Amino acid sequence: MEHPRETFKKKERISKRSDFIRRHPEDVVVHTPEYQFVFKPTSLGFSRLGIVVTRKHGNAVFRNRVKRVLREAFRKNKMLIQPPRDVIAIRKHRPTKPTFREAERHFTDAARKLTYLQQRKNHSTK
Repeated sequence: MEHPRETFKKKERISKRSDFIRRHPEDVVVHTPEYQFVFKPTSLGFSRLGIVVTRKHGNAVFRNRVKRVLREAFRKNKMLIQPPRDVIAIRKHRPTKPTFREAERHFTDAARKLTYLQQRKNHSTK
């Protein structure tokens, strides 16, 4: 069995301001204790990730660590997001040092909740 590639390409990164602020009626917002995830529909055929960590969270070293562990969680688990969507992850103000396991747990919980909400919506429209 072939494993999907677990890479994080430049094209999978959301960097334009317009992509961060664009609103769509089908946006799904999922809250976890550490993050707010906004899942936006995309026509690109693959998921992309954008991360927001404000200066209130700490110095650059801390903010970069938050982004690094969340990128890794996305890279390892992006196949959970079906159909592909743009993912905006907004860090809530928590003074705790982020670990990969925590970030991965938050990301997978959000992806599962997204799947649940999509199934519920599809079931209710039938």
